[in-house]
Amino acid sequence: MNSVIQFATKAIVPLVVAICFTLARKYLKSSARLSETQLSELDARFQETKWVVGITMIAVAVLFAWATHHLLVLLNRYLAAGDGPETSLRLWPQTAIWWFFPGFGALALCWEITLKLWSAFGQGDTARLYRLWSDGRAGFDCTRILRWMALVIVLPIGFFTVLALPMHTALRPQEIHDCGYAWAGCKTFEYSKAVRMTLIEGFRDRDGKLHARAGIILDFADGRRWSSADSGDFNKSVDPGLSTYLIEHTGLPLEQAETEMDIPKVNGTT
Repeated sequence: MNSVIQFATKAIVPLVVAICFTLARKYLKSSARLSETQLSELDARFQETKWVVGITMIAVAVLFAWATHHLLVLLNRYLAAGDGPETSLRLWPQTAIWWFFPGFGALALCWEITLKLWSAFGQGDTARLYRLWSDGRAGFDCTRILRWMALVIVLPIGFFTVLALPMHTALRPQEIHDCGYAWAGCKTFEYSKAVRMTLIEGFRDRDGKLHARAGIILDFADGRRWSSADSGDFNKSVDPGLSTYLIEHTGLPLEQAETEMDIPKVNGTT
């Protein structure tokens, strides 16, 4: 049954893409269509230009993705700097979250940016003509589709990515300062109130298969729980510096369990 579900999941993506292209050719035709004769004439004119445009789009996409990813990471680090110099260690969010907006933005905006750059060099008429020719050969208004993608897909992804900028965990000499997503705010966990520390290997999926995502779980007297596995990427082992730091500051022995679900909860009194 699982193999059938996996196959259906993989097959639905190209099916949806094919349906979208079919609908685009039917309902999103270029508003300023060129005749077949005009398209044929432009084929010869843009025979070499299309390769230059293609390479430029790739370069723009790569630069956009790298620059926006770098900017998001810098902003995340800048906001975390507000914890103060007394912070000994910091744990960062999973690196993949900073690639969604740059990746989708690069795909949706590289064409638009390329056209704008082309026009900026005083060849706006040629850029507009190339767009009409490209849309005519594709059979639908590619530019309008990409603009809708930027508005409907990229913009919301950018919004939700910005909400993740405050996310980080600061390990201070007396406490853990854990800042969550968006309006979740920051929580403080004092080492002196920790009652158990457990090293976990990962988590189990619905089929019971264990996936590696090592982390350290701290249980506190008030019933709260903090996990280092909630930060960072999926790793098979915990940073030795982190485990040493937590052992020194909590004074607790490091117990072991396969997953967080295998650790009994602490009944808080507050």
